[in-house]
Amino acid sequence: MKRQLARYRGKRHFETTPEPSGKHAIAPGHRFVIQQHAARRMHYDFRLELDGVLLSWSVPKGPSLSPKDKRLAVRTEDHPLDYADFEGVIPKGQYGGGTVSVWDRGTWQPEGNARDAMKRGRLTFTLDGKKLHGKWHLVRTKPTGKQESWLLFKSRDDAANENAEITADITADITADITADITIDAPNSVVSRRSIDEIAAAHDRVWSSSRPTDIAALVAQLPVGFPLTNLDKILYPEEGLTKGQLVAYLAVVAEHMLPHVAGRPLTLLRCPEGRGTPCFFQKKRGAGTPDAVATVDIVESDGTHADYMRVDDLAGLVALAQLGSLEIHTWGCHAEALERPDLLVFDLDPGPGVVWDRVAAAALELRRRLGELDLDSWVKTTGGKGLHVTVPVRPRASWDEHKAFAQHVVEQLAHAEPAHYTANMAKAQRKGRIYLDYLRNGRGATFIAPYSPRAREGAPVAVPITWDELARGIDPLAFTIESVPRRLGELARDPWAGLLDANQRLPRASHRKRR
Repeated sequence: MKRQLARYRGKRHFETTPEPSGKHAIAPGHRFVIQQHAARRMHYDFRLELDGVLLSWSVPKGPSLSPKDKRLAVRTEDHPLDYADFEGVIPKGQYGGGTVSVWDRGTWQPEGNARDAMKRGRLTFTLDGKKLHGKWHLVRTKPTGKQESWLLFKSRDDAANENAEITADITADITADITADITIDAPNSVVSRRSIDEIAAAHDRVWSSSRPTDIAALVAQLPVGFPLTNLDKILYPEEGLTKGQLVAYLAVVAEHMLPHVAGRPLTLLRCPEGRGTPCFFQKKRGAGTPDAVATVDIVESDGTHADYMRVDDLAGLVALAQLGSLEIHTWGCHAEALERPDLLVFDLDPGPGVVWDRVAAAALELRRRLGELDLDSWVKTTGGKGLHVTVPVRPRASWDEHKAFAQHVVEQLAHAEPAHYTANMAKAQRKGRIYLDYLRNGRGATFIAPYSPRAREGAPVAVPITWDELARGIDPLAFTIESVPRRLGELARDPWAGLLDANQRLPRASHRKRR
């Protein structure tokens, strides 16, 4: 990797330029990014991830949706993977000095073997971005100088010309019909939604910098209604991640996280001095909590009332980070219907000796069994070695009915395959087996929230994934505070699409017992 990035690093002075150096490990994927670059001359940098780097071409005129337009693409040095997030201003006098905008990004898939295609000089691939879609080609021409010259052009398909489909919220500024010149029709960044000129005007804001001080400067300006303090405090010592970076992470994922967290009673794992120092769980709202954290009046088992915590918006999430919360856990109900749960969670917790593929297979089998009961389910990683299979239901059943159903499902599975599963929480029963934990479905029990960090080395995150992703194979520990924002920017579709709209109920008791 050092050899692949030697040219990139040799051209840059990282004490001056805000560009990433590539020293941080980035989870592999299938990224592509197109960055508009107002350097000495305006051009577009086209980048495809392959073998741990971004293969890069400079495209003076940018991509065209017309298959007739064959755009010159000059091969440049490979870039690090985290360059896909870079947007900001490279100082004058530095290599490539000028303004950079993330004009488009997403995922790509080659036809055939990409390495062989690059050697032959003809690469055909499909893009799935915010702006660009469909089949494309890169073809190497005869060498005329020191740098390789290629041609970038669109294939004839449904995404060519005026048939291109562009997300409305990204291109809200478009007033004319989409034409082949998409760089004119859709000029703004897909990250900040700003024009190249607006990014240049706000040159002090580097939106994707790895420098903690830049992140702290940005998050301090968030309009949350309360002061953000000690933003440079290290909360993850092994990674050097600060409170400011935690705030920045929650601000970025808030749009995806809040639909699954807002309005639910919370339990926090607070580590005010950082991971590895004394941490504690907190359910009740305490003194000094920002007003952005609301309350839920909960009657406890002894009949007393207590003010538990709840958040409803970005300011609330940021307030949890201000409190040093490294984990956010939620109830399976909303505050307005405390006695009627609306979310079932099956926690698949592997015991010693259980490999990841078996955990994935268990989740898929549980999905199949739930499907036989007419229940759709969704899955997320937990920031550890397990998985959560999640089932939304109408808030009709009591907590006792809710937990009893979950218990019934896992006991049926454990009974069918006792060598692989156990519903017994005793640790002695877990060796070589997966513990099917249904107890998170009782009143007062909680589970890790989607997109919540964990207070563990590596700063992992509990992340919603698709069933297809699970079946193809993933590394759950690759989802971290640093990598998840990038993932969300590249996804064409929410992995949990449909969950919030599901209209399903727990089966009747007689239906449950058919198996």
